[in-house]
Amino acid sequence: MNFSRIGKYLLIPFAIIISFIPVIDPFNLFNNLKNSAFDIFQNISPRESISAESVLILDIDEESLSKLGQWPWPRTILSDLVDKTYLSAVLGFDVVFAENDRTGSSELKKLYKNEESLLKILDQVPNSDNLFSNSIANHGTVVLGAIPSNTLENSFKPKFGLIEQGDDPRKFLTEFSGIQTNLKLLDEAAKGIGSMSIGNNDSVIRKLPLFENINGSLVPSLPLEMLRVAIGASTFQIKSSNASGENAFGEETGINNVKLGNLIIPTNDDGNVWIHYSRNPVKKIPIWEVFSAKYQKEYFEGKILIVGASAPGLFDLRSTPLENNVPGVQIIANLTDQILAGQFLKRPDWMFGLEVITGLLLALLITFFIQFLGPIGGLIIFLGGNSLSVMGSYYIFNIYNYLIDPISPLVICLLAYLVVTFFNFLFTELERSKVRNAFSQYMSPVMVEKLAKSSESLKLGGERKEMTFLFSDIRGFTSISEKYKDDPEALTDLINNLLTVLSNEILTNQGTIDKYMGDCIMAFWNAPSKDEEHREKSIAAAFAMSKSLNVLNEEREKLKEEKLSIGIGINTGDCIVGNMGSDKRFDYTVLGDSVNLASRLEGQSANYGMQIILGEETTKGVSREKYTFFELDLIAVKGKSEPVSIYTVFDNKETLEDSNFLEDHNEFLKNYRSQNWEQARDHINKYRFSRPEFTLYYSLFFERIDELSKEILPEDWSGVFVAKAK
Repeated sequence: MNFSRIGKYLLIPFAIIISFIPVIDPFNLFNNLKNSAFDIFQNISPRESISAESVLILDIDEESLSKLGQWPWPRTILSDLVDKTYLSAVLGFDVVFAENDRTGSSELKKLYKNEESLLKILDQVPNSDNLFSNSIANHGTVVLGAIPSNTLENSFKPKFGLIEQGDDPRKFLTEFSGIQTNLKLLDEAAKGIGSMSIGNNDSVIRKLPLFENINGSLVPSLPLEMLRVAIGASTFQIKSSNASGENAFGEETGINNVKLGNLIIPTNDDGNVWIHYSRNPVKKIPIWEVFSAKYQKEYFEGKILIVGASAPGLFDLRSTPLENNVPGVQIIANLTDQILAGQFLKRPDWMFGLEVITGLLLALLITFFIQFLGPIGGLIIFLGGNSLSVMGSYYIFNIYNYLIDPISPLVICLLAYLVVTFFNFLFTELERSKVRNAFSQYMSPVMVEKLAKSSESLKLGGERKEMTFLFSDIRGFTSISEKYKDDPEALTDLINNLLTVLSNEILTNQGTIDKYMGDCIMAFWNAPSKDEEHREKSIAAAFAMSKSLNVLNEEREKLKEEKLSIGIGINTGDCIVGNMGSDKRFDYTVLGDSVNLASRLEGQSANYGMQIILGEETTKGVSREKYTFFELDLIAVKGKSEPVSIYTVFDNKETLEDSNFLEDHNEFLKNYRSQNWEQARDHINKYRFSRPEFTLYYSLFFERIDELSKEILPEDWSGVFVAKAK
């Protein structure tokens, strides 16, 4: 039977469905559903700002209009406002001053041109626009707003430098024929000018453009320009497709990010940035209060201030995913705060493909269950799978701030459920062949055959399992590599020889080698097939690796070559294991915090002078008749705030003869954590040199105690050591 040909015909309907998904949306229905899903996510889990009161709104509200007069105010009031806030990091205006002040002396002269006596008085009065301009110039960090327009035809003179990497960003930005700016003397006095455009949003503002294309000139958004001025930067950097480090494979896929100083802002392909709205809006101060004694000049020092209107009569109200009738300045302030805090919503250009693949995988599962359990079985998978998709999308949004559309997979699955009830999805022999091919390169033949006979244990797409992970790395590999800098072939032979020796021991103990990373080996147990003894086998593999390394070193010693040493980290915990990648190329691998901890433990082995370091979970349930475990420390490894207990292990066949040593060692740790420094030192002095395997370990603690005894530690100090290196 030609399984490949049958599979090809089987996937034709899926290919048709997927091909038409992007084009069967004539009324923008699916896009609206997707946006609605994102709005719901934001309502459930809005952003928690981490830069409170770094950004403030100076609000043109109803009360300020009542106290200071109707808008537009005389420029003298705005000049006083600029003077009052001269200590701020930046003062931005979400307002355009395109016309002369109607209350200024120059305009009054035009109005009363026939009143000679009044004209003489007005000649003595400074023009308010000049006063405002002088205040802007003296302030030094004022940014004015501008409005892109297709009714004007003019150019824009930037006040910043621009570095463009990759494809021309102008191809992906909305182009305007002109821009409405401010009076020339005001623009010249300002430190920056930013666009107030709301982009191509519908009635709800979800994104804002970071740049606009004005006749070939790029104009930054008002929030972006304010941040540039606030941090004292002079240059923006726009990174588009086909730039260095960006994989676009020659396709013009759009803008990837904008860099400003140390700030890297991820964008959509059209240069828009998703707004993650905060639970608590940016603080607003009515402008009339700014002039009061309540706020001194020092209050505004170092802050980012934005002048804008919330008064309904000024018609600057918008809708957001969180609420309606939001002042436009509040949206600008939210985005400014978001960029300043580095809290971004991300939707890379590959995300749509991932959503389609997810829908396809679910559709294949639905097909399988329809084949064997009928429509009810397929319906159960449809409901369950899409429930997981929706919850997973929200979870990833809530934890990682990624926007994943739960609607597209649901649509694919629905269409598949309706049209694929007759497909024959199960090809047992083909499945076994794929399993053998996938795993024969990095698993023992026994495990390959076991998986082939029981391939239902392999879940495409990943499954949650408790597993044990082992990381092994050559110590001092950098210095070793340096010695072979003129003979890279010899270095390759050395690494391959060592990795072969170590890998054989892992496979012998029924471990799965996940990957090689240079001189590092990553392996795991209890997948793809269940193994109740995964802890014991990982430890046995570690000891076997150590013995094999000793044999190898004996051979190297005969050749008068440098001995090699390795560190091994082992940890047990829950993770996600399965096939991960694309439909063209995938790896069977693991993801999870417990995996990262195993890697960190290997990195600590040299620091503690131990070849093997284990996490506490690995020691549980392992026979104490076979192994002896020594607790080493309570440590918060780099990248983690929660401390974990770490151990080393000895084979009882070769362990220390003194049975009291373990008890004494545990007593030493109690004294150390209770700050009983003298008792702890006594233990170290007793065993440091009499137990060679603990010499480096106790020397480390001797130095640590020497430093800690000179410090005043908190009463609740529990002995946790915070690692600063991996």
